[in-house]
Amino acid sequence: MDPVLNPFKPGAGLRPPILAGRDTLFGDFDIVRRRITELGEGDRSWILTGLRGVGKTVLIGELARTAINGGWIVAKLEVRKGHSMAEELATTLATSLRGARRRFDPHKLTQLLGVFTSFTVSLNVGVVTLGVDIDPAAGFADTGRLSTDLTDLFVVLGETVRELGVGALILIDELQEATAEEMAAVSTAIHQISQTSPVLPLFLVGAGLPSLPSQLATANSYAERLYQFRALSTLSELDSRAALVQPVIERDAEWDEAALRLALDAANGYPYFLQEVGKAVWNNALGRVFTVEDARVGTDVAREEVNAGLYQSRWDRATPAQKDLLRALAEEGEGDGVVVRDLARAMGKPSASALSVPRDELIKKGLVYAPERGVLAFTVPGFHQFIRDQD
Repeated sequence: MDPVLNPFKPGAGLRPPILAGRDTLFGDFDIVRRRITELGEGDRSWILTGLRGVGKTVLIGELARTAINGGWIVAKLEVRKGHSMAEELATTLATSLRGARRRFDPHKLTQLLGVFTSFTVSLNVGVVTLGVDIDPAAGFADTGRLSTDLTDLFVVLGETVRELGVGALILIDELQEATAEEMAAVSTAIHQISQTSPVLPLFLVGAGLPSLPSQLATANSYAERLYQFRALSTLSELDSRAALVQPVIERDAEWDEAALRLALDAANGYPYFLQEVGKAVWNNALGRVFTVEDARVGTDVAREEVNAGLYQSRWDRATPAQKDLLRALAEEGEGDGVVVRDLARAMGKPSASALSVPRDELIKKGLVYAPERGVLAFTVPGFHQFIRDQD
């Protein structure tokens, strides 16, 4: 098949042709959007959690597009280790504010732009331009304390968009990489928003690994009641079928049922691997009906691609001691979480504390996470099988 026409798009943050299995989430966001747009009233913010490759970044991108198309003020950022979240927020919010100045009466933005300027000055986030000279707003967002200044910024942003008849959407990807202070500041600001009556029309969506809820709860005791937590998992067979079949049908091709069965079994509902399999089968298919042989070749190619790109790079980043722990986790867990003391026993260690150093290092590298206290699991589906195949 012509690779130019290939509809499948594996890759970090790339939108697949069909967003299968996420209709409920988009339907719920449409309710939030309508409440904000029609009533000027906000709702409880979301935290999206899931393993690598289940589509968190794609979903954030879709929510951003929806809000932008509705004329909202949108800030979409990714938290990066060693970088200031305040600076990332200021940079992306400045872009949206420059656009807002062209769409709305500039006088209605004066207060917000002044508070935003205070925020950037007080937190020393570097050079952020709004395209116009704006003096800092005295008494707002000027303390140099992130939680206080972010709260001031969010409150004034919410008040401004309500007057403009739109909403504000803050999207924070990889939120698990934020410092405890940054997480606490975000929750403090959203807590203040939620206490207004009616709730200001500012909505936040944070996304991260499954450990994120516990990290937020550690930073703020009320975080577990502040957000609505939405867990994203692998896809059901019905949704996996849709992800593979619909894009092919739309390009006047089709799957033989046995070939589709082979591809579904190989992908096991993992959204990222579904795209890799679909792409590889398409590129290697000899005709418009994908056969079992096409599927065999395609799944082998897809597996090699995922191994070389997704798994091998993670394996190479581990030290020998860390690889020993990863091997034990792969053998003991079948890809699921394993109690650390059981891992220690399997490795012949005297206690769970003997694994604390490699465990903490692997968590910092993003290879594993703690779904609950005393438990360890892989951040990427299928990594356990790759590790087993290394021996």
